[in-house]
Amino acid sequence: MTRRLVLLLTILPALAGGAYAEEKAAEDPTKIATKLGVGYSDELAISGSLAFGDKAKLNARISESGQWSVGASYLFPVAILTFSAAKTEFDNGTVQTRYSLGGFVPITKLGAETGQWQVFVPFGYTYAHGETSVSELELSENMTVDVSSNSIYLGLFGIRPINAKMTFLSGVNVTKGTEGFKGISMAAGVSYHVTKKDTLAMYRGYIDNSFGEKKKLGISYKREF
Repeated sequence: MTRRLVLLLTILPALAGGAYAEEKAAEDPTKIATKLGVGYSDELAISGSLAFGDKAKLNARISESGQWSVGASYLFPVAILTFSAAKTEFDNGTVQTRYSLGGFVPITKLGAETGQWQVFVPFGYTYAHGETSVSELELSENMTVDVSSNSIYLGLFGIRPINAKMTFLSGVNVTKGTEGFKGISMAAGVSYHVTKKDTLAMYRGYIDNSFGEKKKLGISYKREF
């Protein structure tokens, strides 16, 4: 009995160290965790996720202007799959509501070696519906035109530690759809790990599609529970 207890006490630190080594980075899009965050990019927004075990989570975000997104994610052995709905307003006044089913595949699951980079393939299908504001010189008020599209998207997203506290992030998505719809979205930024549970990030983003164009320069804070 004593020998078994000694053996167990010897093995436990090694097991704990292995579990910690496999812990996913805060920026990993396949990580299932409960988080609460706040960010600013032209306006204030609150976001969060609620984990159910180590396989599923609910996601939500809302901004002070009423733009929002909600969704649910489930982690499979080779990818994370997410269904989401969102409302976005573009710089030209177009309001877009979209519904997406997609996810992220770590390319290491496909047998690729990426060194210090963690690289993921975002993929999915999106249905988008928008109202474009139209002004005419003879009219004192705006009219709206309905636009809708079905599309698929594919991209790359990567994270790379700079040092023990900082991580570089970058990604790009390309979209192609019906009714001539096409678009591209890009983003890059740096995150700073204040603690193991607290992360600050600064990023620059750009979206250009058939509904309109949107540029973002933002900062965010997230707390993991």
